[in-house]
Amino acid sequence: MPLPPSTSFLPAAIVWRAGQWVPLVMVLAFSAHPVRAQTTNTELHTVAEVRSLSAAAAQQHLNVRLRGVVTFFDEGLFSRFMQDDTSGVYLYDAGLPVHLIPGQLVEVAGTTSSGEYAPIVVPKEIHVVGQGPLPSPRRVGYDEMASGQEDSQFVEISGVVRSVELLTNQYYEIEIATGGGRLSVYARTLPVDRVEALPDSTVRVRGVCSTQFNRRRQLFAIRLMVPRPEDLVTESPAPSDPFAIAARPIGSLLQFTPQESFGRRVKVAGQVIYYEPGKEVFLQEGDQGVEVQTRGQEPLALGDQVEALGFVSQGDYTPLLQDGIYRKLTAGPPLAPARVTPDEALNGKYDCQLIQVTARVLDRALLGTERYLVLQEGDIIFQAFLGELDGDDPLAQLENGSRVAVTGVCRIEPGVWLAGDTWRAKAFRLQMRSIADVTLVEAPSWWTLRRVLGAAIAVSVAALAAFAWVVVLRRQVAERGRELEIQIQERQLAERRREIEQERTRVAQDLHDELGSTLTEVSMLGSLLQTPSIPLETRATHLEKLVQVSRAVVATLDEIVWAVNPTYDSVASLASYYSLFAQRFLNLAGMACRLTVAETFPAAPLDSRLRHGVFLAFKEALNNAVRHSGASQVHIEMSVAAHVLRIVIADNGCGFDARRRQPGCDGLAGMQERMTRLGGHCEITSQPHQGTTVIFTLPLGTPVS
Repeated sequence: MPLPPSTSFLPAAIVWRAGQWVPLVMVLAFSAHPVRAQTTNTELHTVAEVRSLSAAAAQQHLNVRLRGVVTFFDEGLFSRFMQDDTSGVYLYDAGLPVHLIPGQLVEVAGTTSSGEYAPIVVPKEIHVVGQGPLPSPRRVGYDEMASGQEDSQFVEISGVVRSVELLTNQYYEIEIATGGGRLSVYARTLPVDRVEALPDSTVRVRGVCSTQFNRRRQLFAIRLMVPRPEDLVTESPAPSDPFAIAARPIGSLLQFTPQESFGRRVKVAGQVIYYEPGKEVFLQEGDQGVEVQTRGQEPLALGDQVEALGFVSQGDYTPLLQDGIYRKLTAGPPLAPARVTPDEALNGKYDCQLIQVTARVLDRALLGTERYLVLQEGDIIFQAFLGELDGDDPLAQLENGSRVAVTGVCRIEPGVWLAGDTWRAKAFRLQMRSIADVTLVEAPSWWTLRRVLGAAIAVSVAALAAFAWVVVLRRQVAERGRELEIQIQERQLAERRREIEQERTRVAQDLHDELGSTLTEVSMLGSLLQTPSIPLETRATHLEKLVQVSRAVVATLDEIVWAVNPTYDSVASLASYYSLFAQRFLNLAGMACRLTVAETFPAAPLDSRLRHGVFLAFKEALNNAVRHSGASQVHIEMSVAAHVLRIVIADNGCGFDARRRQPGCDGLAGMQERMTRLGGHCEITSQPHQGTTVIFTLPLGTPVS
């Protein structure tokens, strides 16, 4: 079956073929390129041949026939992997009614595609032919996976678990640090009884390497898809009581300690100086502070004594703890800030500590949804952020020029670092906890530059008010005069249109009455001519009149003559003739005809069969509108777009329920059948009391050059 127009692919897996394992992998994503028709008879028989293709070559949709073992399969994760003894490849979900299980031996027939990262296979047939063991995983490092070489392959890694989260699809997402990088592992089961027992454990993982990539076919993340419980094992368990380890001084983090191992969680303790649930908590111990990045939501108060566990990592200037957990020990009063100058804050000794700085307000601003103050002391400018707050801006009460004392956690931007006491950071900012961290020290002088300028502007406005008022009055008078002139012209135009519409209605009614009386007269004259008792002289008179009336009827033959005349084999001629016919026909019926016809049409050929066939359907639609709709107006639109002729006949009549065909509606079915035979389409939409719309569409031939 054809691929959806917006689907793409991710590669990766393994297969059994002729007694050997063959890597084959499958993961489903979304692509902007539908599968096209096969363009070559070449057939590939190994995954390595598929993966060796360039993107352009793979997009030629070469035939493939593979045999291998499924290494991972899950619809919820859009992951389908298989591997043979040469490599692994991704199989796109082509809508086949199959559900595979890791370890199943399968035969796959299909075509290649470029995918959106590496070449993939679009299966047309998948047959399970047996069972087999998964391939032996290749032991790899983070650098190898980050290069993309292991995409779709069954691999094995070891690392330290940083965090675990149960997703809504019943998979555990396990963050693992290994070889200088981090990756995500997806597994249904854990090798421990409690989720909390897995972080800080060293684990060995076997799974399919699944890459994540951007729209430029560039890798930006790595995932490992674990097919079986035995593929995730603990090599070194975490301590049963993680908080039982000894706390380290905050200032000792990442200091030179050659005897100490790196990579496991450490514990620190201190007072809470800043807390944002689910994101971070700052602790301070004496004159040392640290940021703990955490998903924890347990409420904390400023001043609480807290123990925190986390993995030490380099921060911008001061070490931080990642993937942290914490527990509250005791409550306590908030810590008093250290009063420092901006120059002292820039020397780096107060990073991650609670400080207070006095400065003058330059401005208030927003960074995204976070409010902040722009402050200056001497020649140093810095910012104090208040965070995301709902409702009114609490900083709005501070006027520019105010002198304030601001308390917050100091964060510095190091810039270029140099050894020595003279070094200063590039910049620093304060992270405030609440509006209470801002204290007004001195209000600005009332006579600010802004107020002086405001007073000057007010005086100037008052001096010019009288003159401006006169100018405004003159403009209003002139504008009113122009409006009256326009209204008079519009009334005259409306009256003229009403007279024209009345005249058109009268002419249409006269044509209708004349046509009816003419047909009646033909019938009567024919009957009189068949009466033997009428004298020959009278018969001659009747016959002469019958000839005259018949000439009017002959005009209808012009329709067929036009249809068969090759001179009119063009869309422009069709539009012109249809327009004239519709106006004449509808005017005779006493219905308003509103035409919307394109100014130009392509020079596409339109033979007499098509013109005549479409005309009969067009005429039937008009006839139905006249006979059944009770409409006062019919709107006809004719246009050509993308080499398709489109004719719309819409009336404002009584309408009908288009879903329920009533007896006597053979004309509607006849229009649809006629257009279908011509290679076009007829669409009829209607609702009671809302009119009826008939749309004819007909593909045109190649335009004449």
